[in-house]
Formats: sequence, C-alpha cells, structure tokens
Amino acid sequence: MGFVIESLYLALVILCFVYFFILVQYSKNGWQFIGLDERKLPSVSIIVPTLEEEVNIEKCLQSLLAIDYSNKEIIVADGGSKDKTAEIARKYPVKVIVDKSLPENWIGKSYGCHIGYLAAKGEILLFTDADTTHTKESLKIAVSHLLGSESVLFSIFPYQEASKWYEFLPSFLYFLSFLAGGPRNEINNPYSKDSFLASGQYMMFTREGYIKLGGHLAVSNSLVEDVALAKLCKEKELKLNFFDGIKIVRTRMYPEGFSQFYRAFRRSIWGGLITLTPWRIMFVIFWLIYFLLAPYFLIQSFIFRPSWMWFDYTIGIFVNIGLYLAYALTIYLYWIRRGDTKWYYYLFFPITQIINFVVIAVAIINGLRGRKVSWRGRYYSTKDEEETIPEETLPAITSSKIVKEKKTAKN
Repeated sequence: MGFVIESLYLALVILCFVYFFILVQYSKNGWQFIGLDERKLPSVSIIVPTLEEEVNIEKCLQSLLAIDYSNKEIIVADGGSKDKTAEIARKYPVKVIVDKSLPENWIGKSYGCHIGYLAAKGEILLFTDADTTHTKESLKIAVSHLLGSESVLFSIFPYQEASKWYEFLPSFLYFLSFLAGGPRNEINNPYSKDSFLASGQYMMFTREGYIKLGGHLAVSNSLVEDVALAKLCKEKELKLNFFDGIKIVRTRMYPEGFSQFYRAFRRSIWGGLITLTPWRIMFVIFWLIYFLLAPYFLIQSFIFRPSWMWFDYTIGIFVNIGLYLAYALTIYLYWIRRGDTKWYYYLFFPITQIINFVVIAVAIINGLRGRKVSWRGRYYSTKDEEETIPEETLPAITSSKIVKEKKTAKN
C-alpha cells in the first residue's frame, strides 16, 4: 500500500509541474504600443470607488494627479464612508461623489464603479483602487497598449507591497489564481473561453467596449467583479489583455490588520471558485494536495524506509527533500517579480501557508452553506452569482435610472 501511495504522490507532483510549465510557456507579456499624439490624447476618466479608505486615499490621489497625462479627470465615488475619506478627497482637484445607498443585488465596489461611470466624460475609463499608487508614465503606457492591442479591457496586476507578516501570505493565493486563470496567451486570446483573469485594482476599458459588456451592471452581484468582467469578455468574444509583473502600478492592500486580509480573501476565494473554469480549478486542488503531502512525506522519509523499491533509504530522503523544495521554490520564483517577499516564508511553507489553507477551507464551507461575507460593514450573499442580464437592459447603463430598470428586468 505504501508503494502505491508514494507512487501516486510522485504522479501528482509530475502532473502539477507539467501543468505549471505549460502555463509559464504560454504566458509571455507582449506590449502592443501605438504612438500617442501629445496634442490629441484621448480623454481618460479615472474612477476610484471608496469606502472607509482614509488610510489610503491621499497617497492614491497624489500619485494620480502627478501622472504625466494632460487629458484626464479623476472621480472618487464614495459609498458613504463614516471616516474622513470624502473629506480628504475634497482637498484635491477631483470630482467627489457620495452615494450612501446600495441597491438590492449590488456589491458595493461594483455600484461605486457604476456611479463613477455615470459621471465620467472620458473616451477611456480606468477603474482603480484607493490602495494603489501610480507612476508618472503609467497612464500613457496603459492607454497606448489598450489602443495598440485593440482591446476592450486592459488589466494590470499591480506590484504588491508588503510590510507586516500577514501581508506576505497572499502570494500563495495569487499563485493559485494564476493556476486557475490559465496561460496569459490564452487569457489574451478572445476565442479561448476557458482562460480569463483580471485585477480590479487596475481595469481600463474603451467606453464603447464597456457599454458592449454591459458595464458593472452585468456583474453587479459578483463577489469578484474583475474576474466576472473578464469572463464576460470571453463570452462575448471581445478582446481582453491581462498583464502582471509590471511595476507601473503598486499597491499595499491590507495595512490595517490581519482581519482585513482574512475578510477580503474569504470573500474573493468563494467568488473565484464559482466564476473560474472548473477543470482549471481541478489543478488548483492538485497543488493544494501537493502542499499537504510534501511535508508529510519529507518527515516520513526520515522515520520510515521509503516504499519505492528502486530507492535506498538515503536516496528516498533526498527525493522527498527535492519535492518539498521544488514546491517552495516554484511559488517563490512566481512571486518574486510580482510582490515583496521573504525567502523563509517559502522554505517553511507548512507553517506560513497553513493560514491560507484555513482561509480557503472557511471560504468554501461558508460558501456551500450560503453564509454571507462581510466587507467594510456590509454583508454580501455567497449564493450562486450566475445571472444573465437581458440584452435589452444593457444599454440602460448610460442612464442614471439603471437601478430601477434592472429591478424591472428581474421581476
């Protein structure tokens, strides 16, 4: 029995790495720039949805205002923050909209993006988070690529900054999203419908493309509106471009405490599970099993003689050390270009990543039970988000009567 189990473990590891190397092989970032006429820059509306973001909003707005792009407007769409978010934002030359209401079947962030869109005048729409900071050249680069690649949606995964111990944990979860999203080349192929991913921290649309998609109305109740919009692009065979490992945008997501990290990922994990492609989720499960088995077989190899008949005791130990280190090194190398890191978080991954494993388990259990998840004092359903908005309703996203019209469409 031991021989069979250990052989299955080896087969699992091989399968995990074959899939991973396929993803890497077909995940090449390729910029497609066009020259921008400085005298005729397309107008860009930068929309920042906020709720209780006084810790982040000032730094974000300072970076947005410093961007070297003359034809831009900045809109802060606040959901009725009880802290000083709106007060701080009003100190800057930006448009501030405060709407405390949250209509039925809307997630707060999507509704904030929607009301920001209704006030936007730009030919191009950029939705970005309050915890992001932007380099001076970022907007020209992004606009040039959006237009050069003829994309409807261009999304960047920002470089993830970390300082506190728990801020280094998400690398493991983002690695799993990399597995679930598919190869970048396939994500950026409008006809490969089982590969899609985007980051809500930076999503740029052409106005025309945003309207074709149905805007945030079409994904109003999704816990992961970014992934849902990316999926919608594929369903409509519209062009999506997703890049990561690029440092023109940076973010530090959870400076306020571990509970902020816990609530955020408990929400997004379940949303991702019910939105992403099931057969790719299967490989996520394989890597989770690998995570559990690698330390187990490493410890076992020091205590018991391995059952692999072609290995002696010493070789068996080295094989298991290699498999353990391969897991740690893979995630480390994946993350090193994408965010701040500490090598010992990966070397001792059974200790650090067990926290992530618990978050995943809790998210799945709560999702299966239909329990609500909370964020910034608001509670959202974890029930199946799949909902088709009638095509005749989608043009209504250009109207402020959208909420009323959406309710009518549902009834």
